[in-house]
Amino acid sequence: MASQKFAFCPYCGAKLTGNPTVCPNCHRQLPVETHEPKSAAPSMTKLFNNPYKEGMDRYREEKAPGKHPVKKSFWRRLMDKL
Repeated sequence: MASQKFAFCPYCGAKLTGNPTVCPNCHRQLPVETHEPKSAAPSMTKLFNNPYKEGMDRYREEKAPGKHPVKKSFWRRLMDKL
């Protein structure tokens, strides 16, 4: 169901009384607000299309062990020589 909650015309600023569909001053059609239920939970597409998660998955794949040789730190190499 559509309803309006305007106290004034958004186009000319004239005061509105009642629930008119047309402004009595400028004769323009007033916008209609629709009340649709908003879900509290995020939609499934937003959950699956998470760019941060996708980027982190790619990062982890690139940094997977065994894919690149692991280089010992300077101090570890120095201590191994002693």
